[in-house]
Amino acid sequence: MTRYRVAAFLFGLFAAPGGAAVIYDNHGLVVDAATGSRDDWNTGQRQATRRTTITYNGVELCGKEVGALLYPGGKDIAARAFFCASTAKALETDAVLAYFTSSSAGTALAHLQVANGRLRVTRLAVSGDPQRDRLAATRFEDARLPGWTRISTPWNETVMIRHAPPKALNVGPGKLLDVADGVAYLAVPPGREAVEVEPTRYVTDAYGYRQLVPAITTFVSTPLAFRAVRLSDGRELARLDFKDTCLGLPSIQFDRPDALAKSGAAPDVAFDQVPAWRAATLELTQASGRATLGLRSGTALPRKPGCAPR
Repeated sequence: MTRYRVAAFLFGLFAAPGGAAVIYDNHGLVVDAATGSRDDWNTGQRQATRRTTITYNGVELCGKEVGALLYPGGKDIAARAFFCASTAKALETDAVLAYFTSSSAGTALAHLQVANGRLRVTRLAVSGDPQRDRLAATRFEDARLPGWTRISTPWNETVMIRHAPPKALNVGPGKLLDVADGVAYLAVPPGREAVEVEPTRYVTDAYGYRQLVPAITTFVSTPLAFRAVRLSDGRELARLDFKDTCLGLPSIQFDRPDALAKSGAAPDVAFDQVPAWRAATLELTQASGRATLGLRSGTALPRKPGCAPR
């Protein structure tokens, strides 16, 4: 028995059969998603698995040709990289959103649509800053607005994806609470961030050699904030910052629960209740070309147990 057959035999022992679903099938473009489960060799625990396959006219979109489609005319490593499909989502506009991943070039987000008998692949940049035009997670989230999808970046920024015409709009840091009257409301939970105390520098040692001294950084607590962003162009209309680092948020279900995810403790604010919580908590006032964001009268935010403001 060859090693490949051995691997297949062992996989059959440890992987459980799952379900297969056709996410999209039109104009020769087909998206299949297969789910299942397997035993983790390291932990012995059962893990959910998911595999997405995208084909066009029977040919799988997986290989170096995909890199050329995502980065047409490019000469860098991304244009030559070997990409395969990850998560995908069918849109009501007779199109597909899909992540394509590469071990050498990372992950790219693309809009796929067949028009006039030809497949059009449009990569969607998630940031105007090339250094932040990167993705880590490959999830699509509910944007709380018909015709839109939401994703997140490794910098905890929210990106709203308009389905038609396709456009990625980075609305900045925070987790989406609600979209109302063309305004996206986001919460920036309290956390910690690295602050550079002393920059990287060179010094001359006792022997006359230049030595590199690494930067010195420390971590500081960052307070809670709320943001209101105009959805037409991604411009921040107003921001509410708190100086008290002890203030926090109730446990909020920012994302719709995944059927494959493990259930945990019930949140204080379930996903479908978040817009109502936002409306009862935040008030946006716009007058004379200016906007302010504040807490509604009587609103009390929770405090971290045992926390003393600094």
